[in-house]
This record gives sequence, structure tokens and C-alpha cells, in this order.
Amino acid sequence: MISQFISHKWKETKRSTFWQKNLAINIILGFFIFYFLLNFLILGIFIDKALEEFFPDENPVEVFNGFILYYAMVDLFMRFQLQELPVMTIQPYLHLPIRRSKIINYLLGKSIFNLLNFFPWLIFIPFSIKVLIPQYGVTQAEIWLFTLIFLGFTNNYLIVYVKRQMTKKLSYVVIFVLGIASVTLLDYFEIISLSNISTRVFNYALISPVPLLVVMALLGFFYYLNYQFILDHTYLDEISTKKNKEVGNIAGLKYFDRFGEIGQFILLDIKLILRNKRPRTVAWMTLFFLFYGLIFYPQEIYIEGYYMLFFVGTFITGLFIFNYGQFILGWESNYFDGILTNNIDPNKYYQAKFWLLVPISFISFIFSLPYVFFGWKVVAINLAMFLFNIGVNVFVVLYFSTYNNKAIELSKGGAMNWQGVGISQFILMIPCLILPMIFFLPFDLMDIPYYGLAIIGSIGLISSFFYKFWISIIAKRFVAEKHKIASGFRQK
Repeated sequence: MISQFISHKWKETKRSTFWQKNLAINIILGFFIFYFLLNFLILGIFIDKALEEFFPDENPVEVFNGFILYYAMVDLFMRFQLQELPVMTIQPYLHLPIRRSKIINYLLGKSIFNLLNFFPWLIFIPFSIKVLIPQYGVTQAEIWLFTLIFLGFTNNYLIVYVKRQMTKKLSYVVIFVLGIASVTLLDYFEIISLSNISTRVFNYALISPVPLLVVMALLGFFYYLNYQFILDHTYLDEISTKKNKEVGNIAGLKYFDRFGEIGQFILLDIKLILRNKRPRTVAWMTLFFLFYGLIFYPQEIYIEGYYMLFFVGTFITGLFIFNYGQFILGWESNYFDGILTNNIDPNKYYQAKFWLLVPISFISFIFSLPYVFFGWKVVAINLAMFLFNIGVNVFVVLYFSTYNNKAIELSKGGAMNWQGVGISQFILMIPCLILPMIFFLPFDLMDIPYYGLAIIGSIGLISSFFYKFWISIIAKRFVAEKHKIASGFRQK
């Protein structure tokens, strides 16, 4: 039965209208993947020498074990952004005499064959062969190695479960994100030490199978949670009524009626985000990137400067502007001809986009305020970049959106998905990231950095008051290019 599932998936992929484009993109991605595989393998072969050089007075095994829990947390972060849910067109099989358990086990088994599960092996396996086997023997080295392998599989099913819950219960995702953030902060403030815990646990794995059994139990637990979730949501009556329920819930958003035509445009964007996979992924990445600062703010080398913090503040407060705004027309490529044939005011159309992006940027800034723990300097930079985002960058992004005539398939995921990406997406990042630094540079040289932050924030704030003027320029550009954009969308 599994071979038939694989055969059906292959035929579905090959017969897709996007097959040729995806084939070319996958060939390019294949070279990148091969490059990263080679780098990981080289790192795995020489990691013992690197550890001896950087930690000359410490045991390389203990140093390596001390980093494993940090690796596990970074792995969770990367999986949340990059890992796609295992999917299949399940409804046709439910009409056939096939046990649902077979379908679900096949679906869950697919997620094991993810490159994120195998990349670390290129480090773990050479390290265990070169270092662990000579010191601890083959059996103990194998137990240690399988502990790490099953830890990766556990992360895999944990992220799959969290992402499945994203569409059902927001509380699960909030608890997951807050849990990672809390552990990071506790480690930063030295209330707990992940390094010490990691060293003890995985040193113990070299003399006892208990850590391996615990990890296997966690793996089985998260597999069961995924299995039960899919089992509870694979009934034909639920699948057939799911969309109607979602539409009914969204239709209850009457609040936007008071804003007239602009409010209706905003409501349409909200519906598009909630109903489609790729824009919904963009929205979730905005939430997750609020914790982006935890990578940089604890590092003294970054917190003492300014320019890297500009970069961090720009993305924390403006990620949704960049990720959603740059494809503002591409999201609607499937019905763009309908937009053109209706008597839609382009000024109101782009005002709606502006009032969709700005409030989310403001919410992101509010949620970034707890970074005050790292100093008021961080809050000042984030405030300046928030004001610059809503007064300058948002208009740059919306203007460059009129240069993008590449269609986007909304049902596809966002990870490693280059569909709709053009040269304009790379060009627009230059003024958005470089301009604040240019404005800041003279004040930095005069050693009055906070005056520079005030200037950046003031430029953004003053510019935001003239949003109707900037939008009128964007609307004229849209009117001049709309037929060319529509032609590009039709060639998808």
C-alpha cells in the first residue's frame, strides 16, 4: 500500500502544471543542498580538532555534549521556519476500503525523510567514529549516537504537531514559543545552565541507555499526538464542512464595515491570510521572529554597537511589511483580472494595504518591549526603526510591489519557496536597510548616537503623516503598470 501511495504522489507531482518550473528550481536548490552537505561533512570530520583548538584545556567529548541542547533549540527554531508539514490528498482514499491507520502512518512516516533530520548525522557519525569509539567502545558510542538521532526525530514530530495546532488552537503555539523564550532567558541570566545539563545528560548516555530510552519515549509520545490529531480530523463529513465553517467564522468580522471600501479591502486580505497556506506562514513567521533578538541581544559584541541592532530592529518591527508587502499584488494573482475589471479606486486599494501593514508593525513593536531587559538602548533603536518602517520602508515596499508580475500559488508553503520572487525583492532591501545607517552615521561619528536615533524616528514619523501623498505616487505607478502585471500573472 505504501508503494502505491508513493506512486500516486509521484504522478501527482509530475502531472502538475508547475512541474517544469519546480524541476528547474529544485535542480538549483540541489546544488545548494550538496554544498551544505559537503560543509557539514567536513565539519564532522574535523570537529574534534576544532574543539581541541578552541578549548585546549577541556575534554572534547564534554565540550561537544555541552552544546547538544543548544543544537536542539536551534534545530527547533529552524524547523519552525523551514519544515513543511507532510501532506497528501487524503479525501479520495477515504472512499476506498483502506484502513485510516495505514494512511496516517504513511503520512507521518513521510516527515522522517526531511533533510533537517539528516544534516546533523554528518557531524555526529564522524565524531562518534573518530572520538567516541576509541574511548568508550562501539556499543556505548552507538547508544550515544542513536540518542542524538532520535532527539532529532523527536524535534521533527514536536514541530509537526505544533504546526498542525496552529490552525486549531493558538494557545499551543503560544505555549511552545514562550517555553523556548523562557528557557533562553533563564540560561542567559544564569538561573539555569543548559550547558551543564546537556553535558551531564549526554555524558550519562555514554555509560547508560537511560537517556536513549527517555528520548525514544518522547518520540513515541509526539508521534501518538500527531497520529491522534490526524485521526480526529480525517472524517469525510468534517473535511467537506471545514471550509464552510471557516468562511462563516470569518464573515463575522463586521468591524471593518465602518471603514467603508478600505475596510472591505482589509477584510479581504485577512481572509486571504487565514484561508491560504503561504500567506498564513508569513503571518506566523512574523510572530516567531519577535524572538529574533534573543540571538543577538545576549551577545556583548552586538549589544555594544548600533548597526547590527538596526538590522535586528528593522526585522522585528517590520518583518510583516517586508514578507507580506513585497508580494502585495502576487497574493491576488489568481483573481487580479477581476480587480482590473471592477471599478476599484487604486488609492483606496493601496491605503487598505497600508492600514493592514502598519498596525501589525505596531503590535510587533509593542511585543518587543520586554527586550528592555537588555537595556533602554534596544527599545530606543526598535522604536526608531518602527517609525522608519511605517514612514519610509512601507512605501518603498509597496512601490516596489508594482514591479513584481510573478504569480504566487497560495496553497504552497513558504519554506524554500522562491515562487513569486524577483530581482525587485532584493533591490528594495538596499534602501530599507542602508538608509537608516546613512542617516545615523554622522551622529555616530560625533559620538551623539541618540540624536541619530531621534532623527531616524522623526523622519519616519513625519513621513507617515503624508501617507496619502506617497500612496498617490504608488497608485499612479500601479495604474501605469497594471496591464503588464496582469499579463505576467497570466503566464503562471
